[in-house]
Amino acid sequence: MTPAARRLLSRAQTLSDRVPTKWLFSGIAGVALAASAAFGGLEDAPKEPLPALEAGEAFTGAQLAIAIDRVVLIDAFPEQYILPEEGNRLLVIVATIENLWDRPVGSSNEWGVASNIRPTGVAGIDADSPPSEVSVLSDATTLPELQSGVPVELAFMWEVPEGALADGEELQVDVYDKEYTADGFVTYGERFEYPFRAATATLPIEDVGAGSAPATDSDADADPDGATE
Repeated sequence: MTPAARRLLSRAQTLSDRVPTKWLFSGIAGVALAASAAFGGLEDAPKEPLPALEAGEAFTGAQLAIAIDRVVLIDAFPEQYILPEEGNRLLVIVATIENLWDRPVGSSNEWGVASNIRPTGVAGIDADSPPSEVSVLSDATTLPELQSGVPVELAFMWEVPEGALADGEELQVDVYDKEYTADGFVTYGERFEYPFRAATATLPIEDVGAGSAPATDSDADADPDGATE
């Protein structure tokens, strides 16, 4: 080794002794990232596709089991005083939801079931658009509390412009799960929040015009002639 080479090696060793180890690792990481960028960057791990649910098929999440039953377009629910603005109609997603938690779950958009379902591909509606109404389909109770282990058929409603959707058109519905958290226990207590897309369901839209509310399962089993035994 030449004298010049020995002097260069000595300086490099002295410098490495003075530089903190974590800086050396950061430098190595920076070199690795730069090298990967030259070859197209770091590749993301392949994402698993979301489960695609059939009508009535339940997705079981951390807090709720959710099945999207049907999608309906209707003019209004005058008996329940649910009337859209002029020029609008109601998009109704009917879902059976079971509370899997050990305490009641409300219907609010923040921590309740209203944030667990969203239609997609509808103008003016996105992941931040809560339903205008959530009610029990069988008795029109609004903003219900879901008791543990009791499946309930709910109607989630959004106003949409007349003509925005058509009978027979397929609509994708996103089903959201939530994360359990207990931070800020004294202030808020245990809860499920931070919704994230967990499954999808694609169903045809049924336009019932000014018709009555979507039939419940019990209605479907009733005698069409109204006869009683």
